[in-house]
Amino acid sequence: MIGHCRPYRSKRDPGGITRLPVIFLVAFCLWILFPGAVQAALEEEKAMFVRGEYQDVIKRLEVILAKSPEDREAARVLLDARLEVGDYSQVLQQGEELFRRHREPFFAEKAAEAAIHQGQYDRAVSLLEGLSTVRADWLRGLLAQQKGQKETAQAAWERIVARWSKGSSLTPQERSIVAAALAELGRFEQANQLYREAVEADPKDPSLKVRWGRLLLQKHNPGDAEGLFREALELNTSHIGALLGMAELAAGRWESQAPGTLKRALQINPNLTEARVMLARVELEYENYTAAAAQLDRALRVNPLLLGAWSLRAVSEYLQGNPAAAEQEWIPRILRENPSYGKVFADLGDFSVLKRQYGKAVEYYRRAVETNPDLSPTRSSLGINLFRLGKEEEARNVLEKAYQQDPYNMWTVNTLRLMDSFSRYDSLETARFRVKLHQKESAVLRPYVEELLEKSLQEMSQRYHYVPEQKVVFEMYPDHEDFAVRTLGLPGLGALGASFGPVVAMDSPSARARGEFHWGSTLWHELAHVITLGITENRVPRWFTEGLSVYEENHARPGWGDPMSAMIVQALQRFRILPLAELNSAFIRPRHPAMVPFAYFESGLICEFIAEKYGFSKILSLLNSYQKGENDAAAFREVLGLSLEEFDKQFLNYAREQTFGFAKAVDFEWARQDRTLEEIRQEVEKHPDNFFAQLHLAEALAAQSQFREAIPHAQAAQMLFPPYADEGNPYQILADSYEALGQKENAAAALQEWAKQKGRDPETFKRLAKLLKEL
Repeated sequence: MIGHCRPYRSKRDPGGITRLPVIFLVAFCLWILFPGAVQAALEEEKAMFVRGEYQDVIKRLEVILAKSPEDREAARVLLDARLEVGDYSQVLQQGEELFRRHREPFFAEKAAEAAIHQGQYDRAVSLLEGLSTVRADWLRGLLAQQKGQKETAQAAWERIVARWSKGSSLTPQERSIVAAALAELGRFEQANQLYREAVEADPKDPSLKVRWGRLLLQKHNPGDAEGLFREALELNTSHIGALLGMAELAAGRWESQAPGTLKRALQINPNLTEARVMLARVELEYENYTAAAAQLDRALRVNPLLLGAWSLRAVSEYLQGNPAAAEQEWIPRILRENPSYGKVFADLGDFSVLKRQYGKAVEYYRRAVETNPDLSPTRSSLGINLFRLGKEEEARNVLEKAYQQDPYNMWTVNTLRLMDSFSRYDSLETARFRVKLHQKESAVLRPYVEELLEKSLQEMSQRYHYVPEQKVVFEMYPDHEDFAVRTLGLPGLGALGASFGPVVAMDSPSARARGEFHWGSTLWHELAHVITLGITENRVPRWFTEGLSVYEENHARPGWGDPMSAMIVQALQRFRILPLAELNSAFIRPRHPAMVPFAYFESGLICEFIAEKYGFSKILSLLNSYQKGENDAAAFREVLGLSLEEFDKQFLNYAREQTFGFAKAVDFEWARQDRTLEEIRQEVEKHPDNFFAQLHLAEALAAQSQFREAIPHAQAAQMLFPPYADEGNPYQILADSYEALGQKENAAAALQEWAKQKGRDPETFKRLAKLLKEL
């Protein structure tokens, strides 16, 4: 423990909350705070409303109001239902009319909510004039926030809390508004307790659960937040707030479910701007700029003043190589509307990190906290990215301040803990590196690490004609959790190492079980990133820098690089070869867990193809094109004279030659050995090209000491899928059989071939060494 972290406490307690970025803005608060204050009458329609049967409720209430126009209770439920489905214009019109007739604050509040959703902020302010309810003050606070009027917003929150402090009788819904105001004032523990009381008072109201979940999400407890969102969806499968919460959770975890959840919400409310903005963000992550623009257009048609949408317009321009449009058009427009809207810079920083532009990210994060010093998650991101650039002292200072603002942020806390642990590391200097090794293994690792670092950088610097301008920071962690903290929040990174350009971090050999990874190969892979990121000033596409790192480790030493595992073959069968234009997205939001390793494999294979067909000089030319800011399409046209579609066709033929024979031979229905010997024999007779059948037959025969009979089947399996070096591979069966027959030379040859196919088992290497010594 260090002094930076409040101890983790009980479930659903902000004292024990973990980090997840919060991306919803003012409009989301409307959904979670006003589900509809329905009262005692119309029980059936109200029950339908709570279940999310909004359209049916609207139809039934229209009939009721046609007969009884003065039924205010029916009118209240109708306005709530229309808000849920996004019929803002109708709510605004009806709410204003009902308020003129009845002077009931509820109707003015609902009209004001609708006006806010449509960006009619002055109209909303006018509607709230003279109202002194908890809800009216909450809406005033939101409107002030929208304009960057911090003191006015704070005064509204304080009026709400003062009413509660005086002991006023409040409904569970009103208590939840007080809780939200307490959270805005930084009184999170009180807010948490008040949400708890509200939910206990009305456990059947899904919106109360969603509001509590929002607080927990804000204070970095995604696990309990998810539990509350799911409870809300059990009560109402169409609850907009719960669906948005689940989508935000998925987005924060880089899961592929986020778009589907958002589209489900949009089926209920096509005017849901929060969902449109979140979908646009996902499309920008995928580099689908046209699709992102379409979502932003839809959002801005509903609310032309939606700052979150304007912010992503700036991001889109920046990502497409037009930062001037972001700086000269969108950012000034945003700051005129809200001078303290630092989130536009936070968004630009987040996407810079996604593009591995850590230097630019730091610049944008600085501007964000200068514009709005209250953005504590962004201050944490600033510190973490300074740390990634090797600026440890400044990073610590920034993170200490971020911790003071938000002691619940586990990204901040864990990074500070990691920094504190550096007192137990030795710091070493070589000609071109600053090295951190843990004291307990420094003496053993140092000579090997230093030699390999210098050798790898020397070889690749010569090949790529690039030498880093500054010493590279290299860190090895004996505890994988420390490495995980170092790479926190980055999607699709390898589980063993990471490079930020001038800083490389990776597991040490002791962080993993023996034989689980090849640390030398991993080191070489990460040093290749130092080269390719450096040459291009971090502009190289994700797929190309990963592909070149795979290419480099495959060529560094015999047997280095990752073997072509059965999982890769299974992914090949499932996904086929991805078009080059889709490769980056496979690293960011994979549709399947196997997609990330498959994306590494395919990216490496593309680099092999380019080097073989066009020469390594074209690799260098592509890097130069990326350094100039060109995208894939422009770079490939300039260097190879091909469109991406033309390249895909060429590469597909090459990939088929390299892999499709293996893919056809591997039938995963036969992967498990759960058949009798006779059944396996019959399958081999019918389908001699079934890799697993041949392998299992060889294995079964060897287990019965029928070694001569096992050998031809193991050889057949080897021929069908040569790269298979997992446990129980054909090479080991051959070695066992040959050695049992006294043919040590053949046994050694089989294991040598296994090593060439990137086998990893240390005991097998020891066995090979013993055999070679005996020959």
